[in-house]
Amino acid sequence: MECKVYAEARRRLKVRFINPNSPLSNITMPQVIRKMTFTRKGLFAPVGLEICAAVIPRHWDVEIVDECVLDLPHRPRADVDLVGISVMTTQAPRAYELADEYRRLGVPVIMGGIHPSALPQEALEHCDAVCLGDAESTLPHLIRDFENALSRGMDPRQSLRRIYDWTAFETAPIATPRKGLLNPADYLVANPIQTTRGCPHQCRFCTTPAVFGRKYRQRAIGDIVEEIRAARERHRAWCYIFSDDNFGGNHAWALELCEALRPLGISWATQCDVLVARNDRLLRAMRESGCVGLILGLESPRQATLAEAGKKFARADSYEACIRKIQSFNISLWGAFIFGFDTDDWRDCQRACHFAQRARLAMACFPILTPYPGTDFYRQFEREGRLRTRDWTRYNGASVVFEPMRMTARQLRHAQVAAFAEFYSPRSALRRLGVYPLKARAWVANLASWRGLLYYYSKKGRQVPAFRDFLDPDSRAWNYPDEPPGFGAGAGAVRAMSELIGSRAEGDDVGAVASEEAVAAKLASATDSLVQAAVEISWAAAAR
Repeated sequence: MECKVYAEARRRLKVRFINPNSPLSNITMPQVIRKMTFTRKGLFAPVGLEICAAVIPRHWDVEIVDECVLDLPHRPRADVDLVGISVMTTQAPRAYELADEYRRLGVPVIMGGIHPSALPQEALEHCDAVCLGDAESTLPHLIRDFENALSRGMDPRQSLRRIYDWTAFETAPIATPRKGLLNPADYLVANPIQTTRGCPHQCRFCTTPAVFGRKYRQRAIGDIVEEIRAARERHRAWCYIFSDDNFGGNHAWALELCEALRPLGISWATQCDVLVARNDRLLRAMRESGCVGLILGLESPRQATLAEAGKKFARADSYEACIRKIQSFNISLWGAFIFGFDTDDWRDCQRACHFAQRARLAMACFPILTPYPGTDFYRQFEREGRLRTRDWTRYNGASVVFEPMRMTARQLRHAQVAAFAEFYSPRSALRRLGVYPLKARAWVANLASWRGLLYYYSKKGRQVPAFRDFLDPDSRAWNYPDEPPGFGAGAGAVRAMSELIGSRAEGDDVGAVASEEAVAAKLASATDSLVQAAVEISWAAAAR
């Protein structure tokens, strides 16, 4: 039967790309949130899969299935010639389920994305080939091999290379995503724009350098401008998320892009490193071209922690001045911190929270350090026997999947929720946001986050964690049962937040590792209700 299928001639071939559901999706997009986000089902359109679609030859039919916006799980069908599955770490178990089902149906399966790029041998237990790195540099070679096998009447599964490594081929330019394969109404951000890929730094928690090294690439500026113009014509979009790992990796190029963006009259937000504060000319150009918000990966206000994180380019004692400089250009900031480094105890987590308040950040997130496969921390904790689990669904930024050095896992979880609760409290919001000029949407996001935490803990019949609990071991806030390794008290309340910072530390789709989830909110807020709505609108909030 399979030979008959492969021998068919002059038939258009078809590939189905799949973005698997994630355990996080069930928390980040309940029905309540859909109502609060104008019926949207997902945060970001999977731009990585749209890029994959763009590099498929036009004599193929292409379909994208985003399981994260489906009401029911995707059911594999033997109605395509090839299936490509994008895999982030938390998606891996579901991705492997789908791949196994398709292979049982006789359909060849390929995998890509950050998780298969980090653990290709694990992925190959469930698929026929793995694409490491960029889709633009790997997929054309895989498709050529697939077609050649068909032309010779062979089963492509026996002819494909097991691994297509982007470093073995000439580096292709960053492609323009192929639109029209997804329903824009399903997404709060239907048009994330990728302007760069990679990062020049070597942070030890981040999978981007783990997969790509320090190679930093810029997309053709004309292609970026044309994509924005097309999105404006199709959807009348006015605000854009640049889904980059580090927009400021090349200041001269970023300045040139900003000059090209200025005539468009748009608003935009992205993620970059704190070094952008050293360049007044670039900051001015960013603001004049429409930049309204930035995510800064700060990680910690302590130099010892930054050293452990591998952020050799950052100086903790300059953070406040850098933040003030960026804010002086009327650019709102979302600070991303990470809890659980070996140099951290609970007081350091508290100091990070207080720093975020003192710096008057519009939004902040405090994920737990997650040793993603491929990173230095994963190798270190594996070598030291400190990994508590390899259940990839728990690698989400809210669960403790390793043994902390200066806190127990329970204390680390407690400190994380305490930081969220303190930062988003109404008193904290008043000090940070003020009342004039009124930052209306920022207030909405902050108050929704606070109300969401209250809702979650009242529903559980528990007291919201606070840092003062560490001085009172008899506090009612500690009265919750111990949970299996990797699951934390309050993990449901912060898992969505951690998902997004996890995306900053971890890349996203097949080949396109620059993260759409990464940018809109590197860690969302969290609960199964109100807080997530705040996360969905957080960039718009921070911008007003």
